[in-house]
Amino acid sequence: MSKYTGLITNYHATKPLFYQHVDLSTRPLVDVSLVMSDLVSAFDIDYATGVQLDVLGKWIGLSRTVSAPIAGIYLEFDKEKVGWDQGVWQGPFDPDEGFTDLSDETYRTVLKVKIAINNWDGQNDTIPYILDKALTGTGIKMAIVDNQDMSISVWLVPDKEYFLNITERLIFDSAMNDGEIIMIPDGFLPSQYGVNPVDRLPAELVWVIKNNYLTVKAAGVRLREFITPSDGYYFFGFDVENDYIAGWDNGAWEENF
Repeated sequence: MSKYTGLITNYHATKPLFYQHVDLSTRPLVDVSLVMSDLVSAFDIDYATGVQLDVLGKWIGLSRTVSAPIAGIYLEFDKEKVGWDQGVWQGPFDPDEGFTDLSDETYRTVLKVKIAINNWDGQNDTIPYILDKALTGTGIKMAIVDNQDMSISVWLVPDKEYFLNITERLIFDSAMNDGEIIMIPDGFLPSQYGVNPVDRLPAELVWVIKNNYLTVKAAGVRLREFITPSDGYYFFGFDVENDYIAGWDNGAWEENF
């Protein structure tokens, strides 16, 4: 039934043929209206998938298809699965790079950063808001440091809220604030504390970061360094406590990403 059949008067409501005729005539209009209303969410960057996300990429100006190094095929020494009798010899005309399509989630993140870059006013004080909004839910936080010599440094730290599950957060907060004892639920699996959080990032996201798809900088400004904590969630620093730097027992020395 369409919404128009509910407007039929009592006199005609008992006439089956009249009822069916109105329903048949108005149902296409209702269906078209529903499809049109669904287009808003279908092309919302937070919910779009597949070809809808590809269309958004065309509007924004960034394709899903990227050029990436070919790995895991050509012969390499001291590397599993591409050693003797496994890897293929790379000939003189074999390419070093191929084309691949980014997954929906990674492509969505890249598009959000691209939107932010397209709308950026070029001021340093607006960069944190741009990055925080674009990188929400990715597991990373980034800071752009202006070195005052036409170069920038990019700081990348894991987002502790992303890597620690709810139970661990409750335990941590309870311990820090002398709260009540937190009961461990059945089937609880602790996080991999022995593994650097940066090493747990998806390989595709790491490739996107290393190829500067998430770097915000003005034209003519060079990238001096891209660093991350060697362990944990903070860089080490004296007398500084913020989202990126912490002191003893929490901060770690920097290393190139």
